[in-house]
Amino acid sequence: MHPSIWPRQGPGSAAARIRSSAGAQAEGEGGAAELLSQPMNLWEAAATAVANPGRLMTKSRTRLRTTVEATSSAGDTPSPPSMAGLDNASTLPPDTLPRAPLVPEWLLSQHRCLIVGDTRYRAALRARQGIWRRERGLAIGLHRPGGRRDVAPVPLGSLLHPADAVRGMNFASAELFAYMRRTLATREEGACLSLDRLMRNLLSSEALAFNAFGPLGLDLDLASTVFRRLMPHLVDRVLAITYETAPARRTARFPNDRYLSDRTAFDIALRVDGPGGETTIFVEIKLSEACQGPAAAHRPRYDEASREVGLHHDPDDPALRSVQLEQFWRLHCLAALAVRHGVTPRAHLLTIYPELNRHVRTAVRLYASTLREPAGSAMSVGFSGLTLEAFVAVLDAAGAAQQSTYLRDRYLDLRPVLDLVLDPESLPPEGEPPAGAPRASSPPVKTDTVSLLTASEPETLIPRTGSDRPRKGAARTTRRTTTR
Repeated sequence: MHPSIWPRQGPGSAAARIRSSAGAQAEGEGGAAELLSQPMNLWEAAATAVANPGRLMTKSRTRLRTTVEATSSAGDTPSPPSMAGLDNASTLPPDTLPRAPLVPEWLLSQHRCLIVGDTRYRAALRARQGIWRRERGLAIGLHRPGGRRDVAPVPLGSLLHPADAVRGMNFASAELFAYMRRTLATREEGACLSLDRLMRNLLSSEALAFNAFGPLGLDLDLASTVFRRLMPHLVDRVLAITYETAPARRTARFPNDRYLSDRTAFDIALRVDGPGGETTIFVEIKLSEACQGPAAAHRPRYDEASREVGLHHDPDDPALRSVQLEQFWRLHCLAALAVRHGVTPRAHLLTIYPELNRHVRTAVRLYASTLREPAGSAMSVGFSGLTLEAFVAVLDAAGAAQQSTYLRDRYLDLRPVLDLVLDPESLPPEGEPPAGAPRASSPPVKTDTVSLLTASEPETLIPRTGSDRPRKGAARTTRRTTTR
């Protein structure tokens, strides 16, 4: 049976103890900063947190002014959240961590979640997916380091075993899995999707796109309610939702060189009707990506299109061609060309990303600063950023509680990872500092990553908390091009 929703951490976890302390926050705002400024031993800090959990509630985490509050007080026409991606701190619920936990490499290695080169956020989210998979009794998948065929595959905690992948366990429900299969069967000619990433990779933003927007595709009334609350200046009704789409594929009247002469495409497109008439909202979803490449091979057509659409202060700005910004630049130019060639009367590029992914958050802010018009404005080709937390909050307020709980638990709640780091039974190898200790205080320890990864999967991946002990037991790929 395909589960449709998963339970959260039990009440005995460290995260639950911290969460239950919200009422004690009057003990002092800024307590977390005070704790962090002290050179505390890890175990001493953990003991302090359990004994005095109210001190962990910072001022920024108590400023809960989410869209849920707005919608509950103003019905169907609340103020939208910050759409420029410049100040979304207020969308974080009060029990959310202020940043991703720093998971030491030895702990990631022990739990088959170490990939050299992961950012801090990606490493923490990979560990979260490993915990999520183990909690559901799903077998671990195999990974070829570097994608090399001449290297033996090793277990990786953020991958599903093929037997679970083909059952659709990367999706929130059997209904969403069927919806995804139907969408793939009717996708546009030329649409490129990595089936391996979609089906097996728990960190895949492609799977997140279906888990987040699938409920909206199945219920356009729900979609209308959600986006009417998120973007009231653009949306009254959602008319249609399309996945992995590019305007050049929609008509044979214009050859591809009228666009970008490549395979650049949008994750999702919503055709909507609103106060200004019909608009297409093109959506780019980021999960653990860090806007660090690989970048599309530069084409002269990009420069021509940038000057043609006139969206930026300086269409020849080298920053637009940087690894950090070039995808936003291409997508925004493509949206503008869709308007220019009559595919849609108006367009808006919306980037959705987790608040704790600071790399994407920074890139969204930087890209917004290159635009001639303010991000999120009612211009004919707008741009804005939205945190996944804000999207989930509005989804919950619109009545999709099960779907929002699934998204929050799987993709946004990193407290189980913090529980794992703080678990006193997770002991580092000899010579390694405890989790959270300054790395500069000890010499680096050489470890054989491959041998650690190929060892049997540990039974301690689910954080141990009191009586909550871990229990024993437990296709062919079409590559996406680098211009995607």
